[in-house]
Amino acid sequence: VWNAPRVPYSANDVERLFKKVDNNGRRYTTTPLHAPGETSNGKTGRKWRGMLPPEGRHWRVAPEILDNWDRNGMIEWSKNGNPRKKIFLDEMEGKKVQDIWEYKDPAYPQYPTEKNIDLLKMIVSASSQPNSIVLDCFCGSGTTLAAAAELGRNWIGIDESEVAINTCTKRLLNFELLHDEQKPAPVFGENADDSSRYNLPLL
Repeated sequence: VWNAPRVPYSANDVERLFKKVDNNGRRYTTTPLHAPGETSNGKTGRKWRGMLPPEGRHWRVAPEILDNWDRNGMIEWSKNGNPRKKIFLDEMEGKKVQDIWEYKDPAYPQYPTEKNIDLLKMIVSASSQPNSIVLDCFCGSGTTLAAAAELGRNWIGIDESEVAINTCTKRLLNFELLHDEQKPAPVFGENADDSSRYNLPLL
């Protein structure tokens, strides 16, 4: 599973990418109605409004869909008769996140290696679907599990540190009480001593 993560457009992004404003105050930009590649038999290679797509290209959608777009004010016509599709800011999900993600660690961590929950939410949402199971074998303070719970995922957390287990348990119980009173409380296993850990059967 890979859900390309997105973040909201910044004020600079909005000014730079969505410079136009329609009569209703909606910001938008435009994109060509045609795409690379020719087709000789399909609908997207036919004439629309008396014009063919440029050489080596085809309409992005069938002519009847172009007609529907035009009727609904979704096409902008230039002064020389060039049509372009309107892309509205308020219909966009944000911009794709690039390769470098910059997040600061929590200012007042409850646990030495506690991570930024917004970073973990980005990772969980990108790599799972709602109701998926998220497994963290070294769950520490429980940030990954809290992110999973907030995003509607099921979770399994494992840690051998009693401090980590206590921190994680308290955090997740508080989260469940604050966010979903109807949901059953999570189940936590008891910490095992060193000898019992090493004697666990292999599965």
